[in-house]
Amino acid sequence: MTRTARAGVAVALLATGAGVVTAAPASATIHTSISSTSWSYTDSAQPKKSFVNPAGNAPVGARITPDGKKHVSKSYFTFDLTGLRGAKVLSAELWGREATVADCSAPRTTEAWVTAPSAKPPTWENQPAELSKLPGPGSLGSCPSDYLDWDAAPALQQAVDAGRASLTLVLRLPDGRQDNPRFGRTHQPSLSVSLQKNQAPDVPASLTTDNRACAESPVVGLGETRLSAIVTDPDTSQVGAEFAWWPVAHPDQRQTLARTSWTPGYPLWIDLAQDRLADGVTYDWQVRGTDELTTGPWSGTCRFTTDFTAPTTVPLVTSTDFPSATAPAGGVGVPGVFTFDARGDQDVVRFAVGESVPPVYVAADRPGGTATYTFTPRTAGPQRLLVRGVDAGGNSTPSTSYRFWVGNNGPSMTCAPAQAFLGETRQCTFGPHGTDGATEYVYQVDSEPEVTLPAGPDGTAAFTITPTDAAKAYSVGVRARMTNGNLSGTRTTQIAVDRGLPVIDVPPTLMVGQPAVFTLHATLPGSATFTYDWDSGTPVTIPVGPDGTARVTVVPDAQGQHWLHARTTTAAGLVSGQREVNVTVATNGPKVTSAEFPEAAIGGYVTTPGTFTFSSPLPGAVAYTYRHAGAEPVTVPAGPDGTASVVLTPLALGWQFVAATTTFADGTTSASTYYTFSPRSAAPPLTCDGNGSVRPGGVARCTLAPVQPGLVSYGYTVGDGPEVTVQPGADGTAAFEFTVPADRTGYVLLVTAWSTNAAGLRTDLSSTSYWVGDPAAARVTKAV
Repeated sequence: MTRTARAGVAVALLATGAGVVTAAPASATIHTSISSTSWSYTDSAQPKKSFVNPAGNAPVGARITPDGKKHVSKSYFTFDLTGLRGAKVLSAELWGREATVADCSAPRTTEAWVTAPSAKPPTWENQPAELSKLPGPGSLGSCPSDYLDWDAAPALQQAVDAGRASLTLVLRLPDGRQDNPRFGRTHQPSLSVSLQKNQAPDVPASLTTDNRACAESPVVGLGETRLSAIVTDPDTSQVGAEFAWWPVAHPDQRQTLARTSWTPGYPLWIDLAQDRLADGVTYDWQVRGTDELTTGPWSGTCRFTTDFTAPTTVPLVTSTDFPSATAPAGGVGVPGVFTFDARGDQDVVRFAVGESVPPVYVAADRPGGTATYTFTPRTAGPQRLLVRGVDAGGNSTPSTSYRFWVGNNGPSMTCAPAQAFLGETRQCTFGPHGTDGATEYVYQVDSEPEVTLPAGPDGTAAFTITPTDAAKAYSVGVRARMTNGNLSGTRTTQIAVDRGLPVIDVPPTLMVGQPAVFTLHATLPGSATFTYDWDSGTPVTIPVGPDGTARVTVVPDAQGQHWLHARTTTAAGLVSGQREVNVTVATNGPKVTSAEFPEAAIGGYVTTPGTFTFSSPLPGAVAYTYRHAGAEPVTVPAGPDGTASVVLTPLALGWQFVAATTTFADGTTSASTYYTFSPRSAAPPLTCDGNGSVRPGGVARCTLAPVQPGLVSYGYTVGDGPEVTVQPGADGTAAFEFTVPADRTGYVLLVTAWSTNAAGLRTDLSSTSYWVGDPAAARVTKAV
């Protein structure tokens, strides 16, 4: 049960057994509780007897027994201090509980004393010396008190500092009250000390230099040097460490570096930058643990030597199993031996192989010597081996990149028959590659689970398969378990399966609204039905005729590209592969032609009439309905030859269209045809004097040249002035002049012109513009 402590004194849980109970640590200290490991009492009525760990409560003071005898007692409690060796006691509270009280109105004066060590249990006649009294007690207000406490910090620290393994405390009453039964009482037979303490970290363990044990006295190379140790602490969840290092020949050059906030029991390290060490020097180092309040003892020393000079001779790599060439050699799972040669560089003692971190290291047979390395490829194709020479400090030479090609040693596969239809059983046989041999084969069909197949005495193995799904590839990937125990590379072979796609005969022409007959031919043996669809619509199933064919009639409802899909199904439910054909359906709309305005081209002039002729690709046309440039539809009858012509006059520039449909004698209407064209400009070229600028009140002169067929007059405007008509001369040209308005200074003045034919149709516009003001600031822009 948790109790409230004196001010500044920690409280913990009562321990019912011996030893230390650890509570949650905080900072560098820990709150803990130790309980008495044994207790005894003395009795004046039996002065030579000691009562050790008896049943019942602990008597303190005088009491009268039923036989009328008076008993005066002291109770002794012993605590184990071995878990507190070296501890700094920050606070400590001795506490316990009263069991019975003779008279609650009598003052409570129970004392707690530290006793001298004694080899024998105390008796009334042989009591241990009482050395010092603990301040207290403090108490709750109840009687008997459920909580009595004394300040035990000084006494406990003194015992720990003295190196005592145990501490005995006695509960007694003062001399003036010890014999008075009115003050007598009993205590529950267990006391506890709640304390807050700090113990120094333990001696660090597991010291390493660059992950190598101290016993190796390693050589360290370029880059950072890692010093590492494991620090533990009896009473904290966070530790630190102080590392010290110095040249063996100069201990006076000792340097230190600290690390804090680390979890006890895990490797804690520092990385010494290269500039903290000198090249070619032997160093000793040691480490001690720290917490927020104290430091632990130094560890023993470790030693290392620096070597910051890397070897420079690039190693030579050779292999007879995997020659450095583009020709394939060996195979997946086939070991090959490589020889590394340091070329006499005495600094090189091993080789680093590969690009992994860390790489694989292979020791040289002597400094500057050679080493052999066995490599077993896992994949076929071009490969490379990166090899570096490494000195004792881990410094590396530049890499040698040895390139070679691993052959494909996947097993062979043959099937009988070599090709067959869906539903026909095949026997496929695996055989080993070259002299690799095989004890079993691991194969997989498409993405199905792998299957292991034992090999026979001749190294081959066979399996049967009946392809039934036209959508599957029936691709078989197989590896051999070679006689060396490794798996070979994978060889993938596709079983040749005739999926029995039907053949489709396509009619020579297809047209919107016209029935088209397709003939389907079954090729899968035993086919009973055809299933087809048009443009992925609803599938339709029909029987296969006695001759293995069926005819399908489709009436296309739109021009353009269309798809017919077809497959067959046997009576046993086997479905063939699907055949699909792409066909082009022509429109049944009218054909539109015009000599004056060709389709998709620039034709005659604006305001020039053009004849447009409609004709039908099908007989029976009685009328055509057309619409030009968004105007209302117009219907014209077809002539005896099934054609009709109309005259249309484009009145504007730009792409235009004529949409037309055919009406047939049966009252049906064709699809629409869209005919596009563009007329060319008929605007008269407009040429005016000046350099693009005019002064207010000045006179400008302009000329117009004819373009429009049948031109009878010109017209023009200046700015927002009125339209003016000008008659052409004998040569068809015309001229005019105008006075620049004075109120247009600082503005652009636009001049536009057009021509008109005898039908009163105006052309598109030509124009030019003037800057009214200073001529030096002007530019002329001419548009036709």
